[in-house]
Amino acid sequence: MDAELFNELKDSIRQMKAIEAGELAPTRVRVVNPQNEVATARMKLGMTQEAFAKLLDTPVGTVRGWEQGRRQPPPSAKVLMRVATKYPEQVLECAEDPGDYGNRRS
Repeated sequence: MDAELFNELKDSIRQMKAIEAGELAPTRVRVVNPQNEVATARMKLGMTQEAFAKLLDTPVGTVRGWEQGRRQPPPSAKVLMRVATKYPEQVLECAEDPGDYGNRRS
């Protein structure tokens, strides 16, 4: 192993230990929202990401981005997700053809 690379790795380990001990602030902080309303709504509907994306008429990559916190859904989608969380059966009932949103989980 290259000596320079080895020293960088040792420095990284020292920094990691200092951050864990509270002696050093991390350079990046990633906040994960355990109460992700997108995933909650999707699970209440019993749908896969693909089926949920189809229901919302949006790309599955967008739904994944919302669930992973990389992007925020627009206000209209947030309202629909809150409604879906409270009234999942009614949302499916109001969909054009609930059978079109296959991949439902039982």
